[in-house]
Amino acid sequence: MSNTDLFTAIYIPKTPFVNGLLKPKRAKKFKFKICKTEKIAETLYHYLYKKEEMQIHCYYFIGDLDDRSERYLFVQNNALYDEFISQFWGGGQRDSEWGMDTYLDVTKPKEILHQLEKVYNNLFYEEDESMPTCHIYGQQSWHGNAFLIANRAALTELRDAIDTALNYEEARLTLFPSDDEGYDFFIKCTEEDFKWQMLEMPYHDRVCY
Repeated sequence: MSNTDLFTAIYIPKTPFVNGLLKPKRAKKFKFKICKTEKIAETLYHYLYKKEEMQIHCYYFIGDLDDRSERYLFVQNNALYDEFISQFWGGGQRDSEWGMDTYLDVTKPKEILHQLEKVYNNLFYEEDESMPTCHIYGQQSWHGNAFLIANRAALTELRDAIDTALNYEEARLTLFPSDDEGYDFFIKCTEEDFKWQMLEMPYHDRVCY
């Protein structure tokens, strides 16, 4: 698991892709040097970039060869992540990348293609599938009750995300309240010596802060 890292997807259909290379419009400003390019499949390319002494891996994934809009870049979520994605139009941000966090082992390219295809296919819900709908109500004050009301789809995704957090220490998934305005739900698995006193209390009644 030492080679396994979190990769976060950004949506980049407007970024030119020429001769197997990405051409972000702001590349000159951020000065990342490309150290390695590898074509893993018709729908997947691996790039290794470097800035000063740090490196960042990314995978260009084509969801549909016939649809120019289905283009994503899975970027290693390390200290260079924010600066790296700032090269792309809109900072690489768009709602479509929700729910596409994944952990990848850069030493196993064949497994990466399978994993990214799975992540991409999970983005879309069939007409007869339920959206993962979940309302979370925290404690108003100490000893107050907390509630999680969810459909089966949301509980299944929560269960899978908890398993991911147990394996990799953290996870993020996308859920929907009943008005379909999606939100990110973050899970962090702490160590036994975690300093809980560093966190604010979770109560949302302002009298209890």
